[in-house]
Amino acid sequence: MEHKNLESLSEKISPTEIKNKEFKKVMLGYSPEEVVEFLDLTAKAWIQVQKKEKELIQKNDSLSTEISHWRQRESEISKIKENAIKEAETIIQAASQEAETLFKQVEEKAQDIRQKTEEWLAEVINQVEETERRKNSFISAFKSALDSHYEIIKNDQQASEPLSRRLDTFLKSVMQSSSTH
Repeated sequence: MEHKNLESLSEKISPTEIKNKEFKKVMLGYSPEEVVEFLDLTAKAWIQVQKKEKELIQKNDSLSTEISHWRQRESEISKIKENAIKEAETIIQAASQEAETLFKQVEEKAQDIRQKTEEWLAEVINQVEETERRKNSFISAFKSALDSHYEIIKNDQQASEPLSRRLDTFLKSVMQSSSTH
């Protein structure tokens, strides 16, 4: 707004008006040649002032436009920053929820694996105990069968003794029994 006042001040008087300004002639006044010469110099200086003033006004307008542009950019950047912060908060919240969900899933899977492992281990222990029981049962049955076969073999060996010896043994035992009676 200030540059409008400056522009209007310099526009109120033109260099031509300065140059062509006529003064009343009075006796004992100023030398008309000196006045005209001074007015010429003043008009030329005034042209330079107006030119410089226009340049400054243009520069001021340009800088005002640029400042306005940068204020707009600052506002845009501020909005972008706010949106980025909100988006970051949303991402962090979503990531936290996802992490919590994943952690729960991992805990559930770990619990499931633990439970299945315990069940499998219990089954293996039962199978080992059953195998041990069967082994002991087999060993008992095998010992019994061996004992039984040993008795059969022993009886067969005794049966295969010569008849005379068996008779001799029998007679000795009968005699001993009769002598004791």
